[in-house]
Amino acid sequence: MSDASVLAPLTVLGADGAPVALGTFWADQPVVLVWIRHYG
Repeated sequence: MSDASVLAPLTVLGADGAPVALGTFWADQPVVLVWIRHYG
């Protein structure tokens, strides 16, 4: 199982605050995901 197939069904909040399936971002083109952890 690839990382993409595991991550695709997960939801994140879009720019408007609505939930979006993570896999929709790379449905049409390749993407680069960057996870930033900040402990203010």
